[in-house]
Amino acid sequence: MPRYSYDRLSHESAGLLEHESSRRFQHSGATLIFEPGPLATEDGGIDFASIRSAIESRLHRVPQYRRKLRWVPVENHPVWVDDREFNLDYHLRHTSLARPGGHAELQKVAARVQSQRLDRSRPLWEGWVLEGMSGGRFALVLKTHNVMVDGAGADLLQVLLSPDPDESYEAPPQYRPRPVPSAAELVRDEVLRQARLPRRMLRRLRSFIGDTENLADDLRHRADSIARMVGYTLKRLPETPLNGEVGPHRRFAHLSLPLDEAKSVRTELGGTVHDVVLTVVTGAVARYLRAHHVNPATLDFRAAVPMSLRRGERNEGVEEWILELPVWERDPIRRFQLVRERTEAMNEESPAIGAKTLFSTAGWTSTRMIALASRSIRGAAVHLSITNVPGPQVPLYLKGAKLVEAYGKVPLRHNGGLGIAVMSYDGKLCFGFNADFDLVPDLDVFTDALQASFEELVREAARRGRSIALVGA
Repeated sequence: MPRYSYDRLSHESAGLLEHESSRRFQHSGATLIFEPGPLATEDGGIDFASIRSAIESRLHRVPQYRRKLRWVPVENHPVWVDDREFNLDYHLRHTSLARPGGHAELQKVAARVQSQRLDRSRPLWEGWVLEGMSGGRFALVLKTHNVMVDGAGADLLQVLLSPDPDESYEAPPQYRPRPVPSAAELVRDEVLRQARLPRRMLRRLRSFIGDTENLADDLRHRADSIARMVGYTLKRLPETPLNGEVGPHRRFAHLSLPLDEAKSVRTELGGTVHDVVLTVVTGAVARYLRAHHVNPATLDFRAAVPMSLRRGERNEGVEEWILELPVWERDPIRRFQLVRERTEAMNEESPAIGAKTLFSTAGWTSTRMIALASRSIRGAAVHLSITNVPGPQVPLYLKGAKLVEAYGKVPLRHNGGLGIAVMSYDGKLCFGFNADFDLVPDLDVFTDALQASFEELVREAARRGRSIALVGA
C-alpha cells in the first residue's frame, strides 16, 4: 500500500482547466435567499458564527471541498490532494450589502463574485454570507469550480440544507489530511498507469459491448450526434445583440415565477414544464431582439440545452441538446407547440429523464446538476445556454432559517453573452441570468421581457383552453 493518497482528474476535467481563462470561467454558482429565523441577532444582523459552524460540521461529508490541485511533472496532468493548510475562513466570507439592501444590491455583489477566478492553489470554492437585506433576510452566494463534481457524490448544499427546521448539526470530526505524494512518486505512478492502459482499454471495450443491448443502434446514435455537433460547429452563427467576444466582467439578475402557473400551461396544452420554460425564454428572446431593432424572422436562433439522459433503464448522464428556438413565431400557443415538437423529436433520439423522476429527488441536487450541465458544453456555436434543473418542492432550512429562493449561475460560452439557469424550488421557477457586462448592458430589459412572455403564455393558455373545453361540450 502506498504511504500517500491522491486522485487523478478525468481528461474532461483537465480540459476544463486547460481552456479556462480570465474571460472564460469554468465555475458555476448559486445565490440563495433566506428568512433570518433563529439566525437573526438583536442588532438586526445575522449569526454568522452559527452558519460557519453548520458548514464546518458537514465538510467531512464532501471531502472534495478540502482538496486542491497538483500537477504530475512532465505530463502536467492535474490530480486532487488533501490541503494540509485548509482554512475555512478563507473560503467562507461575511459581509453586508449596501443600503437599502434590495435585490439590485444583491445582484451587484453576486455579479462581482462571479467575475473572479478561483484560486487554483486552494480548494476550488467560495461562499459569501451577505446580510443587510430588507426584512432582515440574508443571502448565501456560493461559487464552485465545475471540476469539483469529478467523482464527487454530493455538493455542499445537499449536506447542509434540510427539510427539518430543527436539524441538528453535530460537532465536526477532526480533519486529518491524507499524505501528499512527492513529485517522484507521481511520475512513477504515471509510468505504471501508462503501461496498464492497453489492458484497461480492452476491458472497457468488452464492457461496452456487453452492456449495450443493441450495439449497432448505439453506435449509429453516437455517430449521428457527433455529425450533428460538427455541423453546428461549422455552421456560421448569425449575429445578435446577445453574442460577441466575452469580456472579464459579469452582470447577474434573477426572477421568480410561480411554478403552479407553468404547470397549468402544461395541463392546458400538453407537453412538459420544460417545454414551458423553453417557450417563455423563446418569447423573451424575440421581445429583446425587437427592442434592439433586430427582426427575429431573419434568424435561426440556436440554444444549448443540457439534459439528463437515459437509454432503457440506464442513466447516461448529461448531454447537450441543440435546439433551434422559433423566435420568429409571434403566437405564444403556436410557439409552444413548435418547441414541444422539437423537444419530443430530440427525446426520441436521446431520451431525457422525465420531470416526475427528477422532481422526486429527495435531496438538494440542483447546484451539482448545474455543474454537470455546464461540463456538457461542447464546441457548437449557439446564441444562448439554458439549463433547467429541478429542486425539492418542500421548504429547506439552514439552522432553522428558511430558504426562500434559489438562483443558479452557469458559465458563459466563448461567444455567448447570456446564460440562463432555471431552478425549481418550493413552488417557484427561479431564473438566474449570468451575462457579459458589456454585451448585455440592459439585462433588466431581458428579464422584463421574460416576465411578459410568461404572463402572455399563461393568459393565452387559460383562454384557449377554456375555448376548447366549451367547443368540446
